[in-house]
Amino acid sequence: MDKDPRVWLDKEPVSHMDPKYLKKTSAPPMKMDTQGMSGPADPNYKGPTGKEEYKPAIVTPKRLHTHQMVKELKIIINEVLDEREGKFDYISYFDTDKYKHTVLEEEPPYRPSV
Repeated sequence: MDKDPRVWLDKEPVSHMDPKYLKKTSAPPMKMDTQGMSGPADPNYKGPTGKEEYKPAIVTPKRLHTHQMVKELKIIINEVLDEREGKFDYISYFDTDKYKHTVLEEEPPYRPSV
């Protein structure tokens, strides 16, 4: 390639960063001078000078699974363990055909063997 691809119609190279081709904008926005905005300070003020005691922050742990997911995971783990031990003599929570109901009724309760 013998020609520079940035050249447009055999003129000088064109770049989007070239100030000649930048869009003309309005005047820069006014800036607020914030120095000295704290108000007049009382030179005679004698406030608390000691170290202030702060209560420790309370952190709520974040969980990957919702409460409903945890409930279903516990159910499936217990069903698998019951099946392995030969104690699986009830209707599975995940057998959705057995738990069908109309929208006017509540879902039938899940009752594993105890």
